[in-house]
Amino acid sequence: MYKSLAYATFLLGISVPSQALTLQKYLSFVSDNHPEILALDATTGQYGADIQYADGAYDAKLDHNSFSRVAGYYDGLQASQKFSKPLEAYNAEIFSEYRISHGDFPVYEQEYATLSGGEASLGVKLSLLKGRNTDKNRTAMASARLKYKMWSEEAKLAQSEFYYSAILAYLDWVESVSYYKKIEQLVEAGVNRQDGIKRRVAEGDIAEIELLEFETRLLERQVTLLSAERKVQANIQKLRYYMHSNASLNDIQNAPSSDATNMTWPIAFKNVVHAEVSSNHPALAAKAYEMQELKQKMRLATVDLLPKLDVEAKLARDIGSGPTSLQDTEAKIGLYFSMPFERSQAKAKKSRTQFEINALEQKTNALQQSIDAKLQERLINLTYARRLHNMQKKQVVLSRQLFEREQRQFEFGSSDFFMLNNREVDAFQADLKALTARINVFREELAIMKLNAQLDHEFIQNTLTSEHSFSGNSYVEPSEKIFTEDP
Repeated sequence: MYKSLAYATFLLGISVPSQALTLQKYLSFVSDNHPEILALDATTGQYGADIQYADGAYDAKLDHNSFSRVAGYYDGLQASQKFSKPLEAYNAEIFSEYRISHGDFPVYEQEYATLSGGEASLGVKLSLLKGRNTDKNRTAMASARLKYKMWSEEAKLAQSEFYYSAILAYLDWVESVSYYKKIEQLVEAGVNRQDGIKRRVAEGDIAEIELLEFETRLLERQVTLLSAERKVQANIQKLRYYMHSNASLNDIQNAPSSDATNMTWPIAFKNVVHAEVSSNHPALAAKAYEMQELKQKMRLATVDLLPKLDVEAKLARDIGSGPTSLQDTEAKIGLYFSMPFERSQAKAKKSRTQFEINALEQKTNALQQSIDAKLQERLINLTYARRLHNMQKKQVVLSRQLFEREQRQFEFGSSDFFMLNNREVDAFQADLKALTARINVFREELAIMKLNAQLDHEFIQNTLTSEHSFSGNSYVEPSEKIFTEDP
């Protein structure tokens, strides 16, 4: 059975430090065109297209209109082309038109008549009350831009969640591989000791039941090793998802260069572990943009309560020969007025928008308090995780000393296997607890970064490209105190 486990160890690649899957290498695989990141980028493109669509409301256009009589007493024909360009200011529109006619028109269609060279005109329309300061098109443009900014912040949140889960999977993998290696050492030590115990039983130094006890404990260790191997393989499958198609199974199977106690943790990660909520937290920034959008809707709802008063000015000049009544420059000014007596819909829209603003204010306050409370909880957890790690390191030293002394006494025959096994298991458990405590420090720091949404794609890319991010000592023990006083 031990041979099969040794072969599994070879398959896991945990003895190939030159090809170790470091966190830096892993993140380079994860950040390289993962479908989740690409999906977020594609959604960003959709919001960019929405901006372009909203801006299209102010595109210039050309209209053509013509007609001719093909039967009857009158034979007049007319053609016109009009160029118009909407403007944002004052809900205005500038336009120019050229039209030309030929033939006779009935008296009720004399407005179509022009001189022989046609008529050219230039004009402008604008709003004086409703639509003067804002209108649906301008609100749609502002809303599209705010939604784009809002989504950009939400995308940072989604990216941070993604990289948090990816790095957490890496930590789980490192922990499981380190756990496997420690159990493997325990099994190997037991196998090496087995021949010596058999010899002592044969010589009559110890009872045969001690050999039976030893083999039972050895089998328990081998079962634990097999369980640890299963856990390693399960964590490998998690890594395969995050590394996508960028890496082969061999890349994933290569274990860390040593174990969790020497794992490289980016300096850039430790530099962003703060004790307060980031002032530009993406979740709060997204709420701020959402509030701006609601205020835009409120402005539009307020404007909708005003009467409609539009003015249009136009200058027209005929060219060529024809009736003298068409030869002078013509100037026109027109007014359009509309006043609804009941404005129930506009009032309801304004009232609803105000309630939406009030609700969003409270949601933003609740979100701020929630993030702050969770952050303080994580900071307390981090403080105790660091303290526990320091204590576990001391426990490892003491447990190893006890085991070494017990082993010497066992070799001299002044101790039994039962005590030796207990000491060895205690030392092993102390190693595992120190390993878990070490990983838990990383997990708590990672959780703080996720709470502050700092693990976005740009941050990860900057961390990978910075030459000092993974340099230096693998781990520098941070100050135990996060707060002014230990809790």
